[in-house]
Amino acid sequence: MLLLITVASSFFVCVQAAPSSQFVPVGTVEDVHYATRLWDAMVRDQLEGESRKNNAPFFGGAKPHGEILELSYQNLTLGAHTGFIVVKRNYGKAGESGVRGVVTVERVSEDRTRYLDSITVMFQREAGFDEDHQNWFWVKYKPDGTLFTKKVEGRLTALAGRLLKSRQGADNSGCIYCHSSAGGGDYIFYSEIIDYMNHQ
Repeated sequence: MLLLITVASSFFVCVQAAPSSQFVPVGTVEDVHYATRLWDAMVRDQLEGESRKNNAPFFGGAKPHGEILELSYQNLTLGAHTGFIVVKRNYGKAGESGVRGVVTVERVSEDRTRYLDSITVMFQREAGFDEDHQNWFWVKYKPDGTLFTKKVEGRLTALAGRLLKSRQGADNSGCIYCHSSAGGGDYIFYSEIIDYMNHQ
């Protein structure tokens, strides 16, 4: 993880060095550090890791998530803050054939490790983190807990933080843009998650 944080430092410098950048800095040293602590808390609470609690996978996802998904959600405490977390395990495109075989709900249920592509998380941080978007912290992990990277405005960037908040609100993209279409202003697509969150 030290290497990841060190590499992320260069992402931060690159993004900060361009004042004309369309997007608010993302994948900063702080974002990467927070994402690392968040992963550890998820393992602690058995949302990830070898002792994780399995939930039933189902068909119903869309890019950039897998078509076969598994959801976990609850309150999670990180440091002095307790926030709501949604963990989405992404298992690929249904019917897709490759070296792992054809992806189906049944096969994922039998061997999650074989078919897992990524883990995408939204965690509601403390007030003031991103008031424009309900303070959600977004992150995309590889199955081993390290972070995915992507080119943002030509710069390789760790996928953690405010993904992607534009300085011009109408130009938001990535997680924020997609989840804003969920309606209701909560950035969550599933009514059962909203009901659970509202009754905590």
